[in-house]
Amino acid sequence: MDLRKNNSVPDRLVGLIATAICFVFGLFCLLPLWVALVSSFTNENTLIREGYRLWISNFDLTSYKLIFTGTSEVLNAYRITIVTTIAGVSLTVLLTASLAYPVTVRTLKYRNHITFFAYITMLFNGGLVPNYILITRLLQMRNSIWVLIIPGALNAYNMFLMRNYFATIPASLSESAKIDGASDIRIFWIIILPLAKPILATIGLFSAMGYWNEWYRVLLFIDDRKLFTLQFLIMRLQQQVDFLTSSMNSAARAALGPITIPTIGIRLATAMISIGPIILLYPFLQRFFIKGVMIGSIKG
Repeated sequence: MDLRKNNSVPDRLVGLIATAICFVFGLFCLLPLWVALVSSFTNENTLIREGYRLWISNFDLTSYKLIFTGTSEVLNAYRITIVTTIAGVSLTVLLTASLAYPVTVRTLKYRNHITFFAYITMLFNGGLVPNYILITRLLQMRNSIWVLIIPGALNAYNMFLMRNYFATIPASLSESAKIDGASDIRIFWIIILPLAKPILATIGLFSAMGYWNEWYRVLLFIDDRKLFTLQFLIMRLQQQVDFLTSSMNSAARAALGPITIPTIGIRLATAMISIGPIILLYPFLQRFFIKGVMIGSIKG
């Protein structure tokens, strides 16, 4: 029976109003992004004089030219960021699922102890100095691409989120597979993971945002310019521009004449460059993301 045919006029009216409200709300959410994009292509003097607008009044690519002045360095930073994001997300999803599924198996000995140990890591940590000594002295990962991938690959919060989702999968599926002679590893790969696509996409998106925006570990552990990530390179560029504009005296500014360093434009242009890939990726993972968060957070 199709319930949509029995909808009354008031019900359809409420649906239209709700759709219109959501549409308007979506436009308001996109408005700041659109203004930032338009302003990044606007001349700095025009932007200062006229303020932010919805349309480009004086087209200018100076901000993007400054960012891509060292094109090879920017492209290399993009490559490092993409490689670390793909490798980090793959490792994060694999390790998180490998830890989350066993603690849902009731026959596993000490599973409560493992869960408690993971929970403790959410409350306490060794601090910056022990972490620095561990990575640089013991693991010897300084100036290595692995320092951008391995330390952030396993997170207790993600493990608990995925564990809650695994708990919603009927245990009868695993029991039936064991009766047919399937091992625990085969059950995990063939049965559990295909049913856990929403939570895998959710954890993947969480970790992708973290790896894509990584700059702090570069600041601590990386000196080789070939291993700089995009976010770290953009941060250095912004610092250099801020230093240049703050340290110039009146004589130097007069010597520049009409030339204005696009400090605002560079901030907006770097924001567009850094968030672009994530914005393009999110629509494809949105339905999995919402479903994974809801199911993973409801059942404990």
